Formats: sequence, structure tokens, C-alpha cells
Amino acid sequence: MEIRKVAVLGSGRLGRGIAENTASKGYDVILLSQGAGSQDAPRKIEASLDRKLAKWSITEAEKRVILSRISYTSDLKELKQADLVVEATIDHFYTKQELLRTADRLCRPEVVFISTSATLDVSELSQGISRSQSLVGLHFIPPVPQIPVVELTRGFETSDAAVDVAVKFAKRLGKSVIGIEESAGLVNPRSLVTLVNEAAYMIDEGVADAIKVEAIIKQSWGMAQGPLEMADRLGLELILNWMEQLQENLGPRFAPCPLIRRYVRQGRLGVKTGQGFLAYNKDGFAKDGLEEE
Repeated sequence: MEIRKVAVLGSGRLGRGIAENTASKGYDVILLSQGAGSQDAPRKIEASLDRKLAKWSITEAEKRVILSRISYTSDLKELKQADLVVEATIDHFYTKQELLRTADRLCRPEVVFISTSATLDVSELSQGISRSQSLVGLHFIPPVPQIPVVELTRGFETSDAAVDVAVKFAKRLGKSVIGIEESAGLVNPRSLVTLVNEAAYMIDEGVADAIKVEAIIKQSWGMAQGPLEMADRLGLELILNWMEQLQENLGPRFAPCPLIRRYVRQGRLGVKTGQGFLAYNKDGFAKDGLEEE
């Protein structure tokens, strides 16, 4: 089956990035969200394209074409039009599984489903849907248009044909596809939260403030963004969710640093709130200094 229209379920940072990347490669995209922040998705995608435009990465004409390929909806019945479904919601098992079950009822039998879950197994998510052989795990890493790699996992019943569809889709998006075994946290999230958690402990213990910790790790390892800025851009509530899931599955070494819990309780979630480990201006760029409490 030729894939022309891709439905992306979830308009958070991950879903928006997948939608932008997918539209830029010639697909029509249905970006579906029923969340409170879904009305901001068109503005944020356009802002992302404007940053590329300012760097001459795209032209004004290319920007208009990409935007024209993305439609926005909260109506799940729009899934009937999709040739491929990419689920990109937060890692809550029952939320994801219920959404997949709904999509299973609405989509044509031949449509392949992709889950972007970082901490939940494809084998478990496929339970209760009629197309368990057609569910593939593809973990995209934000910012999706810039990161050139995806992690691929398959469930016990995932077919070779479904994997082939997912791989071809990811490669058309310009991604290197690396297959790994099912495991909570995969490789990227598991390694990232370990680094973020240790950095948070160093801050909490007074070894150094957030700016110094970030600068040392970032410059020592030649990273474009250090772990604290990465966490702030993903959202500290997501990082905390990943840690809690990993702690449940893999044990106490993933127990979140109390500082992370405290920031989430205080609403210091990262770029989206202007304050996380670091402070950010209205355009989402890190300020030179950390605003102390």
C-alpha cells in the first residue's frame, strides 16, 4: 500500500516534530490532539519553520508547502483517511492502549501502526487490538527534524511486513534506523535520564549550580545541548514520568532525584514554563543565568 497520508496522534513537542518532519518529506499529515494545548500546535510548528527560514535552511515557498500539508483536528474519525498511524502521546499505558484500540476500530485493516513509546513494550501495547502483527515501535528523539536516528523495536507478533513499512517511512524522513530488543527505556531515554538524574543530584548536593554542571558536561563531551537543557526541552514532567516507569521496571537505580520532583511540583517544567533547571526567554532560548528561588 502506498503511504500518502499519515495520522500523528498527539500534538506535544514529539508529535509536532514528527508532523513537521513528515510533511517536509512530501506526506500529507493529520495532526490529531484532544489535549488542552492542541490549539498552539499550528503556531509552534510555524515558529519552528521560521527558525529554519532565518537560517536559510528552507525557503519561504518550502515553508508554505510544508504548512499546507498539515491539517489539525480533534476528531478521531479522521483516522479513517490515514495510510499510516503514528502514536506520539505521553507514556501512560492505558492512555496509549485505549487510543490504539480506537484507531484499530477506525482504520483500514492494512494500515500499520507505529508507537513512539520510550518505556512501554510493543508486545504489551498490542494486546487488545486486532492488528498486533502491525504494531511497530519507532522511538523518535526530539527535536525530531534534527535528530538523525530512531530506535526500532518489534513485539512478539510484529510481522516483517510491518517492520518493512516502518523502516521505509523512517528512512524517507532521513533517519538512520537502529533495531534493538524490547526493553523499558530503550537506549536513548535510559541513558539520558541517568545523566539528568546524576546532574540533578550534583546540583542538589551543592557540588555546582545548574549552569556550571551543564557547561562542564556539554563542553567536555562536545554536546550541542547538555543534559539539563535536553531535559528542560523535553519537559521535566516527562523526564519524571520516564524515571518512575524505569524505576518500576528496572529497580531503584532509576529513582528520581528529589530536586526533579520538587521542580515538577512547583511547575518548573522547562522551556514551556520559562524555568526548569535553567531559565529561558520567551523565544525558548536559555538565558545566561539561572533565576534562583
